[in-house]
Amino acid sequence: MKKLNGYRPTHRNKWVFIKYGLLAVQEVALLEFYADIFDFDNRHANYGLLEVEFEDIASVFNCSPSTIRTWHNKLLDLGFISKTRKKHIFKLTCHERYVTPGYWGGKAVEYEKLEKDQSVEIILQSFEMDFQLLKGKLQHTEKSIKAWAVAKAHTDSIAIGSSKVESRLPRDDADYSLVSSKGRFIEVVKPHNNLKTDEEYEEIHRSGRFSSMTVEDMEWIDMNVKENPSVPS
Repeated sequence: MKKLNGYRPTHRNKWVFIKYGLLAVQEVALLEFYADIFDFDNRHANYGLLEVEFEDIASVFNCSPSTIRTWHNKLLDLGFISKTRKKHIFKLTCHERYVTPGYWGGKAVEYEKLEKDQSVEIILQSFEMDFQLLKGKLQHTEKSIKAWAVAKAHTDSIAIGSSKVESRLPRDDADYSLVSSKGRFIEVVKPHNNLKTDEEYEEIHRSGRFSSMTVEDMEWIDMNVKENPSVPS
């Protein structure tokens, strides 16, 4: 990874991506990080490109590689970055906005003038993005996550019972607890051995079925929430 020093232009209007719900704070931070490490020298064949190694980036953000992958996939899905033919190499969309004019031939000042006091729709046009299409895609993703959460709750995590059951449970209170929600109980137990290997969780994540969840999220659910067969219906 390149040394984390030096200077490059930035744009204050990046915060509108958070305001209008396009990106989370962490995703904006990753986008800015990519703007810091891409090749800004137009004399190079890799101009506008950056190398992404999730483990290296995770060491900077003090989180897991799977968390970085989740943020990265959001940027990729919305079009702030794009794939290339080379593995681990991505193109930074509208990269000239992050390059100084003059010697480096960038367009940071041009984009600043073009986007000054403009709406989020105009700002996204610089990235060749359509605001309405992006909002539609985000709403579709949110619906998918909610549908998955409901299905998960009804199949893997909830046993129907009554509050009278809690005093009759055979195991020590230190080992588990029952959380009541609208007449249903979810048994939360102490972490135990993983039900899946790290590689299996990564494969599930890469499949795109639960791409908005981190590996840690899936692991926590499998480790802490399970059906309690001793609770009568």
